[in-house]
Amino acid sequence: MHTQLDNRGALFDADPPGLASRLVGLRPYQPGTTPYEHPEEPPFVVFAGDRGLGKTAVLLALREAYRGHTPTALLDGEEGQFAAPPPGRPAASWSPVVQALTTAAEQLAEPVKGAGRIGFPRLSSGLLAVTAGGWSERAAPRVRQEAERILLLGESESWLSGFAGRWVGKVGSRLVAATGGTGPVVEPVIEAALESFAEGVSPAHRRLRRAAAWYRDYPTADGSPKLALILLSRHFLAGGESRRHAERHLVRALLADLDDAYAGVVQRSHRRGRPVLLIDNVQEPAGLGLLEPVLRDRAEGIRDQAVFFAALRGRSHPALRNAGRLDLPDTARATGWRPGPSPSSRALLVALPGEAGHTPA
Repeated sequence: MHTQLDNRGALFDADPPGLASRLVGLRPYQPGTTPYEHPEEPPFVVFAGDRGLGKTAVLLALREAYRGHTPTALLDGEEGQFAAPPPGRPAASWSPVVQALTTAAEQLAEPVKGAGRIGFPRLSSGLLAVTAGGWSERAAPRVRQEAERILLLGESESWLSGFAGRWVGKVGSRLVAATGGTGPVVEPVIEAALESFAEGVSPAHRRLRRAAAWYRDYPTADGSPKLALILLSRHFLAGGESRRHAERHLVRALLADLDDAYAGVVQRSHRRGRPVLLIDNVQEPAGLGLLEPVLRDRAEGIRDQAVFFAALRGRSHPALRNAGRLDLPDTARATGWRPGPSPSSRALLVALPGEAGHTPA
């Protein structure tokens, strides 16, 4: 293991189980299971401190420890892909959070030992609505590329079915008929998507229909999936607090899809442990855009079973003001963590060896 990981058995030990084993429910680098320390809700663990403590090395080691055994994703908030939209993508229909969710889902979807690919139909439906805010009939090649990437997230198979091609064709025809190549296209895109979801009887179509129905509870949607997705797109395009509201629902959609992959006796028998999301440089927009919605939802009783390990440059952050605080050696047997009423109390700041004392407020 990397020399920067010396003296970090409190995190990586298998017997007695270290912090990672107790939160993920799996021993590092092996399929053996471990009882959960926090079966109802795991803390959002944030490794905090200055440069040079090996925070990135810890996240890389966690990825290697669990990749292939349980769904695992690693993001770095400082990567260029989270700094600006890709060429040709309108800025109004893109954000670091959307990019982070897409990237995370693509990694989490990969098959693991004993279980197949995870589909993200809720997330793909929401991303479709948001991304369509930047589409027009004149940009057909780019639209097809973006649509197929999004639709692949909803697939539980390892290849893209013919559904995506048929859907893109339907959307293209609807755009020409509805807009003549100009003007807003969100509504016809969503209509075409919902019609396509309703047409088939395959398991994939049923998953997509359930995913669209999940948005019925979106505020002021009055139980209408179509209106919900239109409102989601409008809120995202509006920017500011409205965009953060929409992004929160997209984060919730990703976690709901993950929970669905573990629902039922059959799924649980094939998927041991919890999914793992690793976020380096969580203080950047892409990282905060995931951290803050997760903490707020958990504080409001919207539970998920994902395990988050993040790295924070610095010793504190306003979003973590009420987080629990421990040195890594103190987590070797149990954290003693208990969340309070505030969102930030759902996090646990952990100082790595080399940091002097507890992470100060």
